[in-house]
Amino acid sequence: MTDSSNASSSPQVERARGYSRERLVVITLLVLLTLLRSTAHVVFEGLNFDSDQALMGLMAKHLIEGRAFPVFTYMQPYMLGVESWMAVPFMLVGGVTVPMLKLPLVFVHLAVTVLLVRSLERWGGLRPALAAIPALFFVLAPPGTTGVLLEPSGGNVEPFLIVLLLWATRRRPLLFGALLAFGVLQREFAIYGLGALVLLRLMDGSVRRVQQWRPVALGVASFAAVWQLVYLAKQYSSIDGPGTWAGWALAGTGANVSALLRFVCIDLGMMASGVQAVLTSHFATIMGAEPRPLVDLGINSMLTQGGSWMWPVVGGSFVLMLGRLGWLMYRRAIRPWQPPLEFAAYLFLIGVQSLAVYALLRCGVISVGTMRYGLLGLFAGIGIVAAYLKLESVKVLRGAAVGVVLVWAISTATDHVRLAAEYTFNRPVYAHRLLADRLVKEGIRFAYGDFWDALSVVYLTNEQVIVASTSVVFLQEYQWLVDDHRDEAYWIKHEPCPGGMKVADAMYICPPTPPDNQSE
Repeated sequence: MTDSSNASSSPQVERARGYSRERLVVITLLVLLTLLRSTAHVVFEGLNFDSDQALMGLMAKHLIEGRAFPVFTYMQPYMLGVESWMAVPFMLVGGVTVPMLKLPLVFVHLAVTVLLVRSLERWGGLRPALAAIPALFFVLAPPGTTGVLLEPSGGNVEPFLIVLLLWATRRRPLLFGALLAFGVLQREFAIYGLGALVLLRLMDGSVRRVQQWRPVALGVASFAAVWQLVYLAKQYSSIDGPGTWAGWALAGTGANVSALLRFVCIDLGMMASGVQAVLTSHFATIMGAEPRPLVDLGINSMLTQGGSWMWPVVGGSFVLMLGRLGWLMYRRAIRPWQPPLEFAAYLFLIGVQSLAVYALLRCGVISVGTMRYGLLGLFAGIGIVAAYLKLESVKVLRGAAVGVVLVWAISTATDHVRLAAEYTFNRPVYAHRLLADRLVKEGIRFAYGDFWDALSVVYLTNEQVIVASTSVVFLQEYQWLVDDHRDEAYWIKHEPCPGGMKVADAMYICPPTPPDNQSE
């Protein structure tokens, strides 16, 4: 009979205790890093805020006031208004501000951080300290990528959480189906999680087993039930903002499909250039591994992220690791759809799908303005490094891989510190805040302006000033209100005008004009 005291001090138990302490330290450190790289984006309203984000904030305000019930985002019946609902309790406590709008997304980031490192440990077979290395690609995402991930503009970070939860619930079909339906309705990129799982099951041949089809049927039923429930709720949605008729929302599933098809462009002749642009410029940009002015990435800053040396080092390391992984799997007869590589392969396939769809369905037009379509490409790098750290037995080579990631992490962390310092000591002018404050000071209640000026001003003034859009319209109520006060409505323009007030560079408040002279 084994002595209980000896059993309690066995190597396995001691290792588990050590990993438990290590896990606590690692997760605490990664959570702190996630908070630190997010702080400037949340605290400083002028760092990265636009009318797309203001729309979500206004939806939350209308919810609080009982003026609207936005199941989907106003005028976007393919995207749930979840981020607005998330912001409600924060705004009730802290008011209608930019930080209160963005703060709930920080908690989503923290959830992704913790779930990612725990998944890499549990299913990737890595000890906590090693699991932290590939997770750094999300935890210390560069300022430009962090800015996009923290935008409350419809669901840039939520797919990261959904696909991780899909993996965790892959053997619970009812929960899996419900999560998938919710995730796809929130942001269609969540479907990549299903795609990765299907590819893995095709590779291991399990789809041919009859017993596998019962859970699939349950998952499909759960997916359909949640989807239908959401569309039933859509009947009561204020689809175009306060005052709009709920019947406008009854377009059904076709509205989602047709809306998404507007963003798809297929040109066989441009696919090669699209793939090249994604694998070089786009992937390097979301990794922060090439020089990019932050202003090009939607951040109000004079700084640049990344360095010209980084992409050759990081990208080259990915290629070398992939080659070495292929050799190691061949020598050891290990397949990527089998443990311990299955989870890393899942992440890699998600990233590849994200990059491939972005490359092939945009007619070769790859730009920072649409980089949100390929954000899950980060998982490709995470999957490569996770698999490599698991299989590589040569300490020098494994140490080199860790070193490359740490050098990258130090570089991106430095970019975050520089951005925070800029906003602490030499904050750039935020033209829309100056505009909003000036409109309130002058007692102006109604105005016309381009979409990118309109909703930002309305949110920053807490609807003290109502601005109707002269371009894209998302809230019909504002159009009605301003049109009813046309004679007293001012104009927000980007060039000088007779009798106008200059607010900032290329920002003017112009007086009301006769109907035949009213143009943007």
